[in-house]
Formats: sequence, structure tokens, C-alpha cells
Amino acid sequence: GTIRIPAGFVVTTAAYHDFLHQDERSLLKEIEAALVTSNHGRGGRDHNDLEATSATIRAAFLKRGLSDALQAEIADCLSHLHPIADDELQEQYYYAVRSSATCEDMPDASFAGQHDTHLNVTPAKLRQCIVDCFSSLFTPRAISYRERYGLPHLNDNTGMAVVIQAMAPRQRSSGVLFTANPLTGRRNEMVLEAIPGLGEALVSGLTEPDRYVIARGRRDNDPEESKSNIIIKDTKIGAKARIIRSVEGGGVNEELIASDNAEDSTPVLTDEDVARVIEIGRKVEALFDGKPQDIEWAQSDDGQVYIVQSRPITTLFPLPTNVPAEPLQVYFSFNSGDRKMSFCSKK
Repeated sequence: GTIRIPAGFVVTTAAYHDFLHQDERSLLKEIEAALVTSNHGRGGRDHNDLEATSATIRAAFLKRGLSDALQAEIADCLSHLHPIADDELQEQYYYAVRSSATCEDMPDASFAGQHDTHLNVTPAKLRQCIVDCFSSLFTPRAISYRERYGLPHLNDNTGMAVVIQAMAPRQRSSGVLFTANPLTGRRNEMVLEAIPGLGEALVSGLTEPDRYVIARGRRDNDPEESKSNIIIKDTKIGAKARIIRSVEGGGVNEELIASDNAEDSTPVLTDEDVARVIEIGRKVEALFDGKPQDIEWAQSDDGQVYIVQSRPITTLFPLPTNVPAEPLQVYFSFNSGDRKMSFCSKK
């Protein structure tokens, strides 16, 4: 079956580095000065220092615009996505603008959620949102995280790409699917979270989602069996107190749902919807050689499911190679350096 992915294009890290080096590297020099002159000591930057440093750097980004050449390339990409010559008609289409940093998902560190995302953006506002995403490489959390892990702020390998993607049509729900349980490390479980409206309310922690734990069968890699092999082990219906929805004309609106509203106690997905998302998630995982994935999805009001993002789950304990799925095996790892013991279950 088809994996539906909204059409889009990427503003690459090369464009980010060109942005830094424009005007005789003036932006690069401002960033370096802000990082050097901040008053952090051996204990690292404090909260106020991080906020001030980030604000200074991001303001420097916003004083600059995209080059004429890059703007022309973006306009050409948009014309291929929606081949309409009339600029007014082009403005009727909306886009998601997502940051994608080079160091976002490494084996021992993940920057997920630390950079900017803009939803339901009109073509007229794309340029500003791209600059915002470039500058979000220097949010307070991202600066602190790089320094904690000894990663450079400025070099050829540290950069920001920006994904421009058409919004899923008439979006009624969204969520995240983990093809392995990120809390327990179990590879024989999937975890599905769902909310009404746009996914930003979930990834930003604004609302409590519905949560399903799904058992994976012994022959989960068999596409014919997997279609009917959906076993929901646990269901928790979240409060879903806040909903973010698209607004006609661009932008989003946050709604606060009263506690006695039926929408907060009604499941977002039917069992058939759950099965559909799980089946698509298995196909996505298979494209990445079976490596567990953290998948963001959206559902339109006609029930179609769209995949908007997939990244590896970087927090799982690594399994030994060539280990059969059955029977259950348990592994222990002892680290004498920090006197910690790690535990991993194949099941």
C-alpha cells in the first residue's frame, strides 16, 4: 500500500551556511561575539545568560534576509508543488516549515523539540519562517545542549536545514507513533499517541494525548499477517485540554477545551484508525531496515493518514546482532567506571 507524504522540498544546510557568510561574514562575527562575551563559567551558562545570548543571536538573524538567488529557488519549488501562475491563488496553499539540524538525532544525543516549527504558513510568510528556523539553532536549550555534550556551535558540520511541506489536507487529528516502546525499551511493543487538531500541541507538551500500547506479533514482519495482527495492550484516554487548529488565511489558533466538554473524554481514533496508523508505521520502519522509528503522522477528515516526519529512536539500549526474536533473552551491562548497571530485554 501507499505511504502518503505531503509534497515538499528542503532548504539545505548549504543555504544556511551561505546565510551565515553573507555581507563579509558579518552575521557569523556577531554570533561568535555573543557566544564569547557571555558570562558563563565552569558550571556552564545560567538560565538568564542563555536567554540573553540566544536573544542577541536570534535578533542578529532577523536583521537579515534571504538572498535573491535563494528566494528565486524557493519560488520555483513552490511553482512545481502547485503549478499556478496566479499569485493570489498560490496564497490559498499552506505549508509546514520545520527545522532539521545536522546534529538533531545522533546515536548519543537528540535535539528533538529544541528547534522551531511553523504550521499553516502562507507563501508570503515562508521567507521569514525560514530565517526563524535558521536562528532556532541558537535557542537557549540548543546552546546549552551543545555545550553539555561538547559539540561546536559553529563549524562546517553544524548547520540547519529547513523542510517546507504542504499541510495535510483538512487535518482533524495528529500524533506520534513509536515503533518500539521508548519508556521500557521493548521492541515487541509500539506506542501510539493521538490528539485532535495539529501535532504541535503534542510535541510542545501543551496537552495530554490518548495513548495506546500495541503488542507486536511474532510475525510482525509479514505484511499479510500484520494487517490483522493488532493487539491493543493498554489504552489511556488523555484530557486533551488544548487543541491547536489551522486558521483560514494562515496561522493557527489555540483552543482551551472545558473539562466537561465531550471532546476531551472521547477517543480521537477508532480501533480501525489505530490499525491503519500501525500498519503504515510498520511500512515506514521497514524502509529504514527495521530500525525503530519515532514517526509523526496526521489524519485528514476523510480518514487518510499522512506521514510528515520519521526519525530514529535514539534512546533505546542497543541489541546484540544476530539475536533471534524468540525465545525471550535478557542482557545486563555492567560499567565499572560510573558503577551503573544497564538492563536490556529482547522482549
